[in-house]
Amino acid sequence: MSSLLWLSGARYLLSRPWQTALSVVGITLGVAIVVAIDLGNQSAKHAFRLSGDAVSGRATHRIVGGPGGLPEDVYRALRVELGIRASAPVVTGYAHLSDASNSRTLKLLGIDPITDAQFRPYTGSQAHGGSQAQSGRAANPAQSATTLLAVPNTALMSVQTADSLGLRAGDAIEVRIADLKQVIDVVGLITPRNSLSSETLKGMLITDIATAQELMGFEGRLSHIDLIVPQGAPGEALLHGMRSILPPEASVVSSESSSEAVDELTSSFDDNLFVVSLLGLIVGAFLIYNAMAFSVVQRRQVIGALRALGVTGQQIFALMLGEALVIGLISSVIGVLLGIVIGRGILDIITRTITDLFFVVSVQDLSIPTWTLVKGALLGLFATLAAAFVPALEATRVSARDSLLRSRLEGRVRSAVPLAATVGVGLIAIGAALILLPARSLIPAFLGIGAFVLGYTMLTPICVIMFSKALAPLMGKVFGSLGVMAARGIAASISRTAVAIAALAVAISITISIDTMVQSFRATVVDWLDNSLGSDIYISPASLSSQAAETGLAPQLLARISAIDAVESVRTVRNARVNSPSGEVELLAFDTTRDNFTRYNSFKDGDPAQIWDALQSGDAAAVSEPYAYYNNVTIGSIVRLFTAEGSRDFRIVGIYYDYRNSANGKVMMSRAAYNRYWNDDKFTGIGVTAKDGVDVAELKASVQSAIGRDANVEIRSNTELKAAALEVFERSFAITSVVHVLSVAVAFVGVLSALMAMQMERSTEFGTLRAIGFTPRQVWLMFTSQTGLMGIAAGLLALPLGLIQGAALIFVINRRSFGWSMEMEIYPLILVQAVALATAAALIASVYPAIRMSRSSPAEVLHEE
Repeated sequence: MSSLLWLSGARYLLSRPWQTALSVVGITLGVAIVVAIDLGNQSAKHAFRLSGDAVSGRATHRIVGGPGGLPEDVYRALRVELGIRASAPVVTGYAHLSDASNSRTLKLLGIDPITDAQFRPYTGSQAHGGSQAQSGRAANPAQSATTLLAVPNTALMSVQTADSLGLRAGDAIEVRIADLKQVIDVVGLITPRNSLSSETLKGMLITDIATAQELMGFEGRLSHIDLIVPQGAPGEALLHGMRSILPPEASVVSSESSSEAVDELTSSFDDNLFVVSLLGLIVGAFLIYNAMAFSVVQRRQVIGALRALGVTGQQIFALMLGEALVIGLISSVIGVLLGIVIGRGILDIITRTITDLFFVVSVQDLSIPTWTLVKGALLGLFATLAAAFVPALEATRVSARDSLLRSRLEGRVRSAVPLAATVGVGLIAIGAALILLPARSLIPAFLGIGAFVLGYTMLTPICVIMFSKALAPLMGKVFGSLGVMAARGIAASISRTAVAIAALAVAISITISIDTMVQSFRATVVDWLDNSLGSDIYISPASLSSQAAETGLAPQLLARISAIDAVESVRTVRNARVNSPSGEVELLAFDTTRDNFTRYNSFKDGDPAQIWDALQSGDAAAVSEPYAYYNNVTIGSIVRLFTAEGSRDFRIVGIYYDYRNSANGKVMMSRAAYNRYWNDDKFTGIGVTAKDGVDVAELKASVQSAIGRDANVEIRSNTELKAAALEVFERSFAITSVVHVLSVAVAFVGVLSALMAMQMERSTEFGTLRAIGFTPRQVWLMFTSQTGLMGIAAGLLALPLGLIQGAALIFVINRRSFGWSMEMEIYPLILVQAVALATAAALIASVYPAIRMSRSSPAEVLHEE
């Protein structure tokens, strides 16, 4: 009996290929969304980790300095005074190819080829000379190392990187480093020993440390010093002993902490995208529920006959879940493969977003971690089985006596509507409580959103019934009997229409919530920019990302600009990273007037004038809203930083709004205090105000002339800087458009599947209408009108759900993820577009089923029944 049951299930799936295919497509797209986004995120972080591994090599620890790096004397003292041979100096930066045909960012790594072999044995990885060297494919390792030491502006790169750029050993490349264009000779190509080395060296440009210092304008300074520290007591003694020769602002960190910092930096970004993609999978689960419920309806007679022959309810339950498992397996496998394809397509979007928001990363290949694929497949299987559970349970209740009565199912569903609504209200209350739970973790909020969405969908049947009853009279007045039948038909097939409407409503609510959050955030950022930019033009390094360039602008630049006749006043800022007992802290030092400070800084807590006065003392600081949130500090709290004079405490006197992306927020102080405590005279940005009567274009031309064409800096007007900031903002949310499309695609398939099911179930009903005189056009119009009403119902139901989800994203998820606070704006256009989108999706999905229904022969349909 068991084998016959499974054979029956297999024949059922194979005999209805379109129905099965639609079921597969829903979960496939849902899984693809999750996998694609996860692969994009993982690829970007994997590439950054490999770049970090190439820099750190075998190092277990590194010594990092303050904003100006480390003096070379520190390395000399380590080697000579303490005798620490397992140490290597490093200078790092970024080089951007100037050739428009090869727009790439390369990681610049300056090393000492003699002492660096124990950390990064790159020269040992090179192919030896011979014919390869003569053809320009590689160079002799000893010769290349010697050339790096003896010849300025020379570098090595991997064979794979050279091939991707169309270069050979001996070629020269023009790059942009810091604020200048440089020409570098590629004197050798590295042939990696294995695939891991190949991945690690991708996008690397390796130079002698002296060359890197000259290129970066870092003479006499080091980015950091790598160490190999033994484990246990010897290692602890070594670390303790070296602290005596380190500058006060320096710190020793483990290599593992750098990788952890990368994961921590992007974790909130990853979590938000994952949850949004997971909502798409939930929509696919509705489709599976719909398909399995329809399968039960189609086979009620067969199931009733099997029960009469002695098949138990448990066997029927196992059969239905088994079929769902097959669909889930097929869907998950195809979804994972499709996710890889989509992931390759959106990799550039995610890479650009991470570069804009967090760190410079260049990703050429999609990284495909096994766990990501397994996770996507397991989520697909879980969603499928969870969605099929209720229909499978319903199948066990089919008896031989009521197998011929389709109305019994609708009656049972109608009787369960009040209970479903009650449970739905309970889930909504639970979801709201979890969302509003005062916690820093995102997990309760994510679970709360899930419970809220599930509870809301359980209210769909009662809402659809009320919608149908309320609309029937109006439809009757406008369209006559056809209108009344279309409106009542939605409630008459509530077991089918409620699920389709719920799936479409959830998908449309995703678009509403994301669009509302994005537009509200955009309005907040625009207002913040208007209140923050008080100069006519701004000069900054030609940075490779939106983050502050650590190299900064030379002090000589400020003197040239200040001497221009058209300049009324000049203001400066310096963004730098300093050390603290809890790790690196982003610091912003400003040099401006009191009037400008109070006018163009938006403070959440504190009076701007009093904050200005306090900051001039040198022992006070203001912190950004994200810093205050993450570090749980308020006005009066203390920020401890490592300075050139040792550890210093700065009292917090204000908390300001800041929507620039940083790991844990920023600390602000006056430039005078910064100069006192840190040895760094560079600037990150210069704001210039024109004299009365001088327009912005004239001022830009004067500044450009004073700076010179060779200095590769950005000179932008107030308006241009705002536009550039908003361009970064738009790119940051570009990935949401992909989620929009895929979510609506899943919902469209769900509606199509439901309509196909309705067309098959109600073939007798429509055949009877044809027999009593309805024309094909009337049947088509009635069915299409009914589908349009379903779309309108789904759109209207999506409005409150989307706005509530948007509020959760704005006030809870983004607050806990990034520490930002922002106002929620409700945009009527977004709501109108959502209803229109739901209606259009439903109407388009109805075209094929409506045509089939209108063309069916009433004689054949009634004869088959």
